[in-house]
Amino acid sequence: MTPSLFKHLGKAFSQLGDPKILWVVLVSLGIALVVIVVLVWGAIYFINSTTFFETWPWSWANWVLKAFGWFGAMVVAWFLLPTFITIISSMFLETVSRAVEAKHYPELPAPRNQSFVGEILPELIKFTLIILAVNLLAMPLYLLMAILLGLGFVVSWFVNGYLVGREYLEMVAMRRMTPKEAKAFRKANAGSSFYAGFLIAVLMSIPFLNLLSPVIATAFMTHVFEDLRNRPTAPPATQ
Repeated sequence: MTPSLFKHLGKAFSQLGDPKILWVVLVSLGIALVVIVVLVWGAIYFINSTTFFETWPWSWANWVLKAFGWFGAMVVAWFLLPTFITIISSMFLETVSRAVEAKHYPELPAPRNQSFVGEILPELIKFTLIILAVNLLAMPLYLLMAILLGLGFVVSWFVNGYLVGREYLEMVAMRRMTPKEAKAFRKANAGSSFYAGFLIAVLMSIPFLNLLSPVIATAFMTHVFEDLRNRPTAPPATQ
């Protein structure tokens, strides 16, 4: 993990006050909160309107189940909030990257035109499904490591570091490369992609900071991409 990565991360944090980036943060947070509130309200309404045990002596269990149901809905909502923010923020990747380029790389030409249906939407769907599927599959391992060694977070950092690094780098790279070139670029810089993703995964595990992490990750990875592609070993980009 090179010092340049921390330098790029510092630049990403320093630009959070940029109106264009702050707008993305507020809109993403607002939409995600609305979605979570609707889901929690729906879950609580279902729990309140459902009688699980109707006969004595188990009728008292209804109160217990409802109480745990309300608590469980709140806990699940808290853990799902960063996921929804990540999904929504990904839709504004172009806005964040353009703001970073305008401040730090004004000499760059306009990025290539991307088809929303042909490129952007499939990438967003793939990104979302991969993150959800892998973390659900790895959940037993997270719990086991957390119980035995307290290393659940570390395991999740490595798993998500790989996934987040590759997906964010490819999505940023595709603004200036074809999908095939972006994938080759990511593979050629697999180490840097993982280390950058690892830092993002750590941010995503910190309460409250995880609400900002998708926007920070996009700005951060824009810096990483520009750094990597200007090295002699990087494949040429299609402007």
